[in-house]
Amino acid sequence: MGVKEFRVAKKGTPGRGSVADWIAARDPSFTEADVAEALEDQLRGSGTVSLSVQDRAFWDANAGITPRAKDVAAAAAANAVSMLALNASALTAGEVAQKLNLSSSTIRHYKASGRLHSYEHRGKLHFPLWQFSADTGQAIPFLADVLASLPQNAHPQTISGFFQTPQPDLVVDGVASSPKQWLESGGDPGPVISMAAELASGY
Repeated sequence: MGVKEFRVAKKGTPGRGSVADWIAARDPSFTEADVAEALEDQLRGSGTVSLSVQDRAFWDANAGITPRAKDVAAAAAANAVSMLALNASALTAGEVAQKLNLSSSTIRHYKASGRLHSYEHRGKLHFPLWQFSADTGQAIPFLADVLASLPQNAHPQTISGFFQTPQPDLVVDGVASSPKQWLESGGDPGPVISMAAELASGY
């Protein structure tokens, strides 16, 4: 497995029991304490787990979640765990430097110039793993161009969701693909950049 790869390999059959039971069965790269911390962040409404006003409005308008208390609670928990998974699979600046065989100062320059996507969580920079190709280990093609068209204040989960959600207009081998898959397969970056600009226009 690669550096900080998010592990979800199945070791057993996790029933519908406790979080501890699920972790014991799945052996992910985060702990029960990490889950509790993420949920606490969600309840406090602080840190990077809390969506910005713009992101909250976007998801409320498009997620199809009804306002019932049970649904809201489930959505809040899912949001916290989603952010936890994103943090667990992210790389540090030093790990990115090692991965790309570059200096740490170069990685900081890449971050500042928008050639790589990162976000701060608990005082540390996180570089999501999705922006690197599993085949080459390098940043996915045209990453900087797409990032430049996305809203600059978007939540990390919004950026992650944009790149990893299949789109009906991006078809690879007859199957709807995500912007990440589209760009990795050599697809024209134009449609992805247009989608990013459309998302930004709503902010």
